[in-house]
Amino acid sequence: MKSKLILLPILVLGICSGCKKDFLNTKPDGVILESQLREAFDVAPQIGAVISNGQISGIYSYMYSYNTALRASGRHDDFGQKSIDLSTDLTAEDMVQTVHHWFGFDYLADDRQSTYSRVFTNWNFYYRIIYSTNQILAPIDLNTNDQSLKAIAGQALALRGWCYLNLAQLFQVTYKGNETALGVPLYTSAGNLESKGRGTLTDVYNQIEEDLTTAVTLLNGWSRTSKEQINQAVARGILARAYMNMERWADAATQANQARQGLALMTASQYTNGFNDINNTEWMWGGDINPSTSTIFASFFSHMDNTNPGYAGALGVYKAISRKLFDQIPLTDIRREVFKAPGSAVYPALPTYAQLKFRDPGGWVGDYVYMRVAEMYLIEAEALANAGQENQAKQVLFELVSQRDPAYTLSANSGSALINEIRIQRRIELWGEGFNLNDFRRWKIAIDRTGSNHRVDATFIIPVGDKRFYYQIPQSELDANINIPPSDQNP
Repeated sequence: MKSKLILLPILVLGICSGCKKDFLNTKPDGVILESQLREAFDVAPQIGAVISNGQISGIYSYMYSYNTALRASGRHDDFGQKSIDLSTDLTAEDMVQTVHHWFGFDYLADDRQSTYSRVFTNWNFYYRIIYSTNQILAPIDLNTNDQSLKAIAGQALALRGWCYLNLAQLFQVTYKGNETALGVPLYTSAGNLESKGRGTLTDVYNQIEEDLTTAVTLLNGWSRTSKEQINQAVARGILARAYMNMERWADAATQANQARQGLALMTASQYTNGFNDINNTEWMWGGDINPSTSTIFASFFSHMDNTNPGYAGALGVYKAISRKLFDQIPLTDIRREVFKAPGSAVYPALPTYAQLKFRDPGGWVGDYVYMRVAEMYLIEAEALANAGQENQAKQVLFELVSQRDPAYTLSANSGSALINEIRIQRRIELWGEGFNLNDFRRWKIAIDRTGSNHRVDATFIIPVGDKRFYYQIPQSELDANINIPPSDQNP
C-alpha cells in the first residue's frame, strides 16, 4: 500500500499542540440506534419528531466534521464534504496545487486504488449518512399528514439520494452510455443490513430519482430555519444534477428552473468578498461553521485560503487556477478578480494565478458552500442547449453572465460552440466548488494539463474513459461483502 501520511512541519505541530484533540472532534456523528428511534415513535410521535430532527442535524454537522473515517489518528485531509470536493477538483484540470502535501496524490490523479485512504474515506462518509437516513425513515409513514414528519422524511430522502448520486459519480464511469455498468450497493431499509451486490448504474439512478422526487413532494411548502437544511429548492437542485448525468435534458432544465425561482444572484461585491458566508443571497445550501464547530487546520479554508495561517497561507501549499482557464476570463469580468492576475501587486508573496475566491473571514469560521443559484442557471442553460432550445439557453446564460461581466452580450454561438461556451462559463463560475471532475466525465472530454501552469510532475493528459476518472471499491468493502466478488472490482 502506498503511504499517504504527510508529516506536519514543526511550525504547525507547535501550533496544534495547543489545540485540544476533542475540540477538533466535537460534532455528533448522526447515529442513534434504530431501536431507540422506533421506541420514541411508539411512545409519542411528537417526541419521535424531535429525535429525528436531532438525527438530521447530526448528519448536517457530520458533513463538515473532522476525521469522518474515525481513524485512531485523524488526517487533515478528511473534513467532510468539502474535502471530497477539493480532492476531486484537484484530480481534474482547472486547479493547481503548487507543493506536494496534503491532497498531493489527488493532484497527481494517483489516489484511486482500493487500499488507499481517499477511497475508504469517501465510501465510508456517504454510507454512514445513508445508514443514518435509513434509521430516520424506518418509523415514518410517508403518507403522514404531520408536516414536521414530512419535512424530516423529505430531508432524509434527499440526503440519501444525494449520497447515492455522489457514490455513483465517484465509483463508476459516467451514467450515460454505461447504464448497465456496475453501480454501488443499495441499502434502503434500516432493518435489512445484509450485504448487497453492486447492481447496475440504472438501479442506482432509479433509486436516486425515486428518493429525490419523493423528497420534492414531501418538502413542498416547508420553510426551513437554516440553510444547512435541505428544502424543496435544494432537493430540486440535486435532482437536476442527477438528470444532467443521465442526459435527461428537459427534466434537468425544469428542475433547475424551479429550484432557482425567487432566488437572487449575488452582487459583484459579494462575489469578491471571500465565499465564506452562508447568508450570502445566492447560497442555497451550505455548512454554517462557528467557533465551536471549526476544525481549524483540518478544514477547507486551511487548505484553500492562500491568505490565512493554514496549510495554504502559512506553509505555501498554494491553490491556483489553471492558466488556460484564467486566460478565458474577460478583463471586464468580476470573476477575474478572485485570482491573482499576471503583474498584480496584491498579495506579493503569492504566485500568479493564486486563488482569492475562498478567504476565511478570520477565526477559522468560514462557511462551506454546497449549492448556489448560479449552478441552477448553468444547468438550465446547458440542458436547454443540448435539447436544441438554443434561444432559451442563450437568454438564461445571459441572465447569469451579465451579472458577472457587464460587457457580456447575448451569445451569438450555436450548436457545439454554444455548448462549449456554456461549459467554459460553468468552469469559471463554479471553480473550486467540487464539480470539475464529474463535469469532464459526463462531457466525455479528456483532462489536459499541458500548456498551463501545472507542476511538471502533474502535467499530463487523462484520456476519456481512463480509470483515473473514478475510484476502485475499497478493499475493506470487498473483504466484508461476500456479494461483491473480486471480479466485480473496478479496473
